[in-house]
Amino acid sequence: MSWVDIQEKAFTRWVNEHLKDRGMHITSLKDDLKDGLYLINLLEIISGKSVGKYNKHPRIPSQKLENTAIAMKFIKDEGIKLVNIGNEDVTEGRLKLILGLIWTLILRYQINKNKSSDGKGELLKWVRSKIPEYDIKNFTTDWNDGRALCGLIDALKPGTCKDHRNMDPNKKVANLKKGIDLGYDKFGIPMILEPEELADPKIDEQSVMTYISYYRDLPPQQDDASKCRAYGPGLEEGIVGQPAPFYVELPHGCHGKLEVKVEGPKSNAKVKLTKKPDGNYDVEYQPTEPGEYKIHVTLDGVHIPGSIFHVTVLQEESLGGEGKILVFYTTTSAKQEYTRPMQELLERKKIHLRPDFEPWIPVDIMAPKDRDAVFRKAGTKNLPIVYIDDVYIGDYQKIFELEGNGELDKLLKYDAKSGKSGNKELVSPPPAASAPKPAAKVAPAAKVAPAEKAPPSTSVKVDVSADTKEAKPVPKKLDRGNLPFK
Repeated sequence: MSWVDIQEKAFTRWVNEHLKDRGMHITSLKDDLKDGLYLINLLEIISGKSVGKYNKHPRIPSQKLENTAIAMKFIKDEGIKLVNIGNEDVTEGRLKLILGLIWTLILRYQINKNKSSDGKGELLKWVRSKIPEYDIKNFTTDWNDGRALCGLIDALKPGTCKDHRNMDPNKKVANLKKGIDLGYDKFGIPMILEPEELADPKIDEQSVMTYISYYRDLPPQQDDASKCRAYGPGLEEGIVGQPAPFYVELPHGCHGKLEVKVEGPKSNAKVKLTKKPDGNYDVEYQPTEPGEYKIHVTLDGVHIPGSIFHVTVLQEESLGGEGKILVFYTTTSAKQEYTRPMQELLERKKIHLRPDFEPWIPVDIMAPKDRDAVFRKAGTKNLPIVYIDDVYIGDYQKIFELEGNGELDKLLKYDAKSGKSGNKELVSPPPAASAPKPAAKVAPAAKVAPAEKAPPSTSVKVDVSADTKEAKPVPKKLDRGNLPFK
């Protein structure tokens, strides 16, 4: 196991420790931050501030890039210096750069939350004051055999692990398991590292510093309810008539009574609780009306972290295209006989010059789950497909049918006599954008291996250098005249 593998797991658990406050959970830093939603929620949780307006249903690449650009600008506005990283690095899942980004957030909001200029030095000084007999000099190999961790726990709560001096240093994993379990049971310290990872001589200091800093900043005495975690789709958003599942994890050995109540806009939704062999629960409810729902999750009458959860239930699935015209097509030759006539039709109505028109979107480059959402919402896979204001209008055949009976102009707000298209002033396609300037290089805050070479991108790049007064997106190379056929 490499240090990258260990750090990815540790940082993923750190992120989830915060996201649980909103019923969210990720499994991959590389894949799950791409659309910006979890990153934005993480930033709001750890900063206690609002990021502002963003797209809550990003499906197409431009929407995801806009979200990650908003996140990067927020970080810059917080006065945080970043290593040479743009929002496209997050959207394209460049893991090593993402690890550097997460470490920078850990430094700011956890390690250096008291605004220390030397977070590592201050943390090491604190550790040495608690367990001087172990002469701790680093946050890597000095923690491998588990004795220092158990000694630290005993120093914070005498008698908790009084045999730490007599532990066999060759039984590293067993010693560390005891220490990590005690940290969780006695203090509620999140298990962001597994015993096998902390015993690995290749473990990186950033992961160890993150874990040990929890002991310095001990949370208030925690009960079983505060150690629970609830997460899943049903705590993030719901669709009328569709099952909304989520999961509840209880601390090991907990026998408390779990209760879940779902309050809808007018009535309570029925809830199904299923206890699993491991003692955790699968939960499911089915919303019957759109609106705001309140989900109460309690253990022995005490709310768990994040409860009461506030969930928006939609009438139908969203593609994040509110206020926009979206046209989805395929680049395969089999469908070009339909794509070209539709392009010519929309060009005559000047749709490609309107500010509410998104450049033609090839489904071939979309993530499978996003592409499936386009087809699922439309109820067809016949391309091209047109949406207006996030409402499915039709495929090729339907669009020409609407054109024939005059309904298409009404939907597009197009006046054939005046040639006016839409309610806003038309825009001319901008000239080709010059190459974006590279972000300023800043001394790295984390151990980051050489990043993969970035391929040419049409993404939004944000300069987050310290001397930039305002983060300004560089124009996309794809302009509003971007069409399948030239």
